[in-house]
Amino acid sequence: MVRFTILIALRDRSPSTRELAKIKYRLVNLHRNETLEEDYILHVNPRGRVPALTAKSLPGPLTDSLSISYWICEQHPSLIPEIHRTTIQRLLSQLHRIQVENPNPAVDDLLARDDITPEYRRALEYKRDCERKHVGPVLDDSDGERMTDKAKLLFSDVLIEYEKFNHGGIWIFGDDTGPTVLDTHIVPFIVRLIDIHLKELVPSQMLTYAKSIMGLSEWNEVMQGRPTVWNSSLGSVDQL
Repeated sequence: MVRFTILIALRDRSPSTRELAKIKYRLVNLHRNETLEEDYILHVNPRGRVPALTAKSLPGPLTDSLSISYWICEQHPSLIPEIHRTTIQRLLSQLHRIQVENPNPAVDDLLARDDITPEYRRALEYKRDCERKHVGPVLDDSDGERMTDKAKLLFSDVLIEYEKFNHGGIWIFGDDTGPTVLDTHIVPFIVRLIDIHLKELVPSQMLTYAKSIMGLSEWNEVMQGRPTVWNSSLGSVDQL
């Protein structure tokens, strides 16, 4: 979502995107629990997650895709036009409430060690407490049903805006408005649902919309023909 937002912002090469063009990327390998390493969790993201954005110009790291994307919008305001700002923020909030943060058992393994620093221990305890607070004690079938219902409601609400403004264009709010941060987040979400075999949750109009955007060079630059979910046939994560 973040990388697609950045590349869409960079399309017009305006002076406002100068800072975005300087962004450097660092791979953080989830499969090796690099988000739990001491330097990362103490100095980059205390929640031990990706993505995260650090910069000398920021008062502190931005530690989730939504806050990073809103920062991008500050650099490139056309991604969140004032006339649609309230709607975009409401729908993005709906979207990001759907995602579940599953507890990482490696946190407990690290906390069981007696050779870690007090600062590192406190950071790991904070991450553990955040995860438990977020998902609750049990994730059962009813939780899955609620997530499904939230996704269906989100698409219903997005479709209202799409039908109101699109008029045969590419983007949700029409081609006169152009791409917004809602587009750059909703398309990866749709593609993720396709990749995890939940395509039936997506209305046919939204599938057609997403597939047209997947044909853009910016999407291809982000994904390079890969799915949104890693599997062993793609090779080592470090080589991607």
